[in-house]
Amino acid sequence: MTIESLSAKLSEIVLPDFDERPMRLGSLWELQNGWVFCREHVAQLLEHEPKIKARGANLAAIGMGDFHYARLFREETGILFPLLVDVQRGACRAAELKCANLLHLLRRANAAARKRANAEGHRQNKFGENPFQLGTSFVFGPGNVDRFRHISETFGDNASIADVLCALSS
Repeated sequence: MTIESLSAKLSEIVLPDFDERPMRLGSLWELQNGWVFCREHVAQLLEHEPKIKARGANLAAIGMGDFHYARLFREETGILFPLLVDVQRGACRAAELKCANLLHLLRRANAAARKRANAEGHRQNKFGENPFQLGTSFVFGPGNVDRFRHISETFGDNASIADVLCALSS
């Protein structure tokens, strides 16, 4: 029995970008490595974008908010790479992402992540429809090859840039 890669599961899902133009997810990694992933993490990715691009990869973000929220996020963060909107959470379900609950707010790791993000100047603005949706980071390669997968266990549990760069080097 062949096990379908996550990138293959996500490949045919079509999501609109922040300007409501449709984009098939697989088009982000068909020809080169691609990346799918919040405010602190986006800042880390932007800082390392030249290294990521030098390894032949593109960045992309998928948000769970509405189009207005996506436009504001894009303006505030300054990202120029694709920002797609998954209002119906189809990609989220396909990737089997985790959701937090109120108890996650009490976790020591959450407090440390919040303190770190605040020290770096990141603030939570408007909450989306599902503020408990946890994030993820992927690196997918051509041919629907899954190179790296980090599913957040709690708020602020982002993939390390070193791990991402390592996955892009393999």
